[in-house]
Amino acid sequence: MAQGPPPPPPPPPPPSNSEKAQKTSDIIGTLRPTKLFKLSKPDTYVTSLDFDDEGQLLIAACSDDSLQLYSARDGAHQKTLLSQKYGCHLARFSHHSQTVIYASTKGEDAIRYLSTHDMSYIRYFRGHSAPVTDLVPCPRDDTFLSCSTDNTVRLWNLKSQYAQARLNLATPYIAAYDPSATVIAIASASTSSILLYDIRNFDKPPFATFDMRQYDPPLASHGSIIPEWSKLEFSNDGKSLLVTTNDGQGHLLLDAFNGELKAQLPRPYQPTWGILRSAPAATPSKTPLGQGDTSFTADGRFVVGGSGADRDVVVWDTQGRISKEGEKKVIRPMCSLPCDKGKGAVVLWNHRFNMMATADTELEAPADLARICRTCRVFHYMTLPLLYTSVTLRSYDFIRYSPDDGRPEGCGMGSPFVMGLNGLVLRNVAEYVKVLKIVGEYKEHDVEACSSNGRVPDSSMMLSTLVRVAIDRCTSLGELRWELNTKMQPTVWEGLVHSKIKSLTIKFPTSRTPKPVSIVPPIPSLVSLKVLDVDSLCYVDDISRLLAESRKLEDLSIVWNPRMREASELSVNLSTIFGRCREQPLKLKKAAVKNLFTYDDGTCPQYYDTDYLEEITVINSISGIGDSGASPFIEDPMRKLGPPLPRLKYLRGDRPWDGMAEVLTNTGQLEKLYMPSPQKAPPREFKADSLRDSLIEAITQHHGQTLRHILFPSRWRLSSDHIRHIARQCPKLEQLGFAATPFDFMSIRSELQFLPKLKVLRLLEYPYSNPLSEQWHDYESFDNAECIDTFVNGAGASHLPRWIDFGEGQVYEIERIDSPEELDRSIRVKQRNHEAVKDIDIWKLDSFDI
Repeated sequence: MAQGPPPPPPPPPPPSNSEKAQKTSDIIGTLRPTKLFKLSKPDTYVTSLDFDDEGQLLIAACSDDSLQLYSARDGAHQKTLLSQKYGCHLARFSHHSQTVIYASTKGEDAIRYLSTHDMSYIRYFRGHSAPVTDLVPCPRDDTFLSCSTDNTVRLWNLKSQYAQARLNLATPYIAAYDPSATVIAIASASTSSILLYDIRNFDKPPFATFDMRQYDPPLASHGSIIPEWSKLEFSNDGKSLLVTTNDGQGHLLLDAFNGELKAQLPRPYQPTWGILRSAPAATPSKTPLGQGDTSFTADGRFVVGGSGADRDVVVWDTQGRISKEGEKKVIRPMCSLPCDKGKGAVVLWNHRFNMMATADTELEAPADLARICRTCRVFHYMTLPLLYTSVTLRSYDFIRYSPDDGRPEGCGMGSPFVMGLNGLVLRNVAEYVKVLKIVGEYKEHDVEACSSNGRVPDSSMMLSTLVRVAIDRCTSLGELRWELNTKMQPTVWEGLVHSKIKSLTIKFPTSRTPKPVSIVPPIPSLVSLKVLDVDSLCYVDDISRLLAESRKLEDLSIVWNPRMREASELSVNLSTIFGRCREQPLKLKKAAVKNLFTYDDGTCPQYYDTDYLEEITVINSISGIGDSGASPFIEDPMRKLGPPLPRLKYLRGDRPWDGMAEVLTNTGQLEKLYMPSPQKAPPREFKADSLRDSLIEAITQHHGQTLRHILFPSRWRLSSDHIRHIARQCPKLEQLGFAATPFDFMSIRSELQFLPKLKVLRLLEYPYSNPLSEQWHDYESFDNAECIDTFVNGAGASHLPRWIDFGEGQVYEIERIDSPEELDRSIRVKQRNHEAVKDIDIWKLDSFDI
């Protein structure tokens, strides 16, 4: 009888839990804080934390009756939501990231449903007659539970202001949903029991009751009969139930099915008064409110929580070693995570991006678990979209060596730069890439030999082939930045034609080595184009067809090589770039040029449709006041902006010219006007004073009612009359910067009442006089923040800007404090450095960048 082949051997056993635990344990112990957010008011505490479903946002309820919204992904504060009348606690996101529910702490005991987008209330949930102690959103739908000291638990739906169901229980202060959203657990502190209900039979008796007296004995030694439970939480796998306590016995880890105690999780330090927050059942005290200081990690294996000391967070491994201490089963913390700048009074784990937030009087966000993704496939796939959203590949024209062992990092096709490109081509991550940046110095071989034969070096061809395939694989690519010292080849341009790219930045090489010139094809989806280092003598590609036939193009920025303007070299011919646009002018909304130096052939206004232009930036491109004598004979096309610009709202230029006031009379209603100052001021000319006066008259007469931002050049000193005239004619100003003497600058104090919306006031250094520090010394002592009191004398705190710059690094932030007693003391002054204001327009745009 014939026999078949022997059966295959059984598969190898999966790795044991201990092997996995060892890897994860080593990684989780390396977490350190990476962001610290300080609350604006002293003696303010964070009482609750919550992440939204996507893990992108974090909301914190504070004891100063405010809600603080943070971006968990970017690590940045987004906005403050005030609830001064009713207070706030237990803020929870709904399944929509722009709506939250929270409990009132004063006035009434209602639950409020708030839109964080426009700060409006959607609905009020009234029914509780005593403070709410817990809010638990359902993980599956728009229902949520509320617990209260009125001895009721209510089930609500976000679509109705009335409760759907109610349970009358003894001290049901905390509750939790299981991951399947079919079971709810309610802890009754006075009876030391946990009740489990089937949400489908909410009105029926509990199907299980866990008696906690055997695990949490009466706390007679601590002066309390009712246990101080502060939080109830199921693990993500539904197997464990964690009871967070405030006493010295430790937290209780239960089996979620039968209620048996798996282990106690004691803190390494005995909690002291003021370290922990008040539990709902605790006797009234001055300790701030809280929501518990523990949280499960996403895999349900680890528990992170406060240590009981001032500045530590500890980690318990629920699958770790259980030790016997008398009759107790105990799991000791496996590691401690230092929080050097705050204590973990409120702790919450972000289950989406695997990061942790701790809070007390400050909010800390430790680093995400990027490295733990190597040991968990679920974590790995969850973080992929974020890890590859924006990819930057930097090339070096030399071999770099590791500082640790001195080994080379790679070169040629084995360099990190090329390996990164290979990763986009070969791995299944390209579809997540939305922004691709290729920057640095790329070393081309046999450049001279190839240029003499009219060929492209093989290394450049290989690079372009890789980039083309990578672009084809990046199906979600929306932005490409090419800032290498070598040109893109036609194969890359053709790849962009078939892509969905909307933003493109191209930097051309500045070497004069002969290379083939390509005619760039149009890109149908292109909206924004930025071209850098354009030099007619460096064999740049022809972009005329790209400009003329990319019908969706709205934003165009062109930066010419500064060499041509410095050498007065007339090698730029605008008709070669824009000549194809004469038949159908560009419908640009934003246009920016820099370093342009060329003849005016009279055709410039034919290249663009002036009815669409909303923003214009002109840097180092106009023969204005202060230019050298080498260029007066050049009729610069940018001096004549062409026909009226009815929709112009933004104008930025560093060289005001004689006819600028006339141009402004033919434009739309300007909202922002910036005239940045060069680092080295040109020689002083008396003609500049008449230009200043005519320009101030033009902008106040024709644009005064719409202007919000004005930045004057530092070489124009404004008098008290100028400041008074601007304040009276421009009531909507929000940011204002100018040069003046300290005496003239201080004269604006009495004009602040005419500028109710002013937020930024900046004094510039006048380059033709003594330093500002000497001028302030002659006028009055301005060595500290008390100068603000002098500044607002006669104006009142209600008209005070938020930021005031007295020059030479003296930047002050003004914060208003709601004080019913004395208005004179209703402000707080903080001196800041320029790093704090670098993103404010009047500082950010005072540069030559576009």
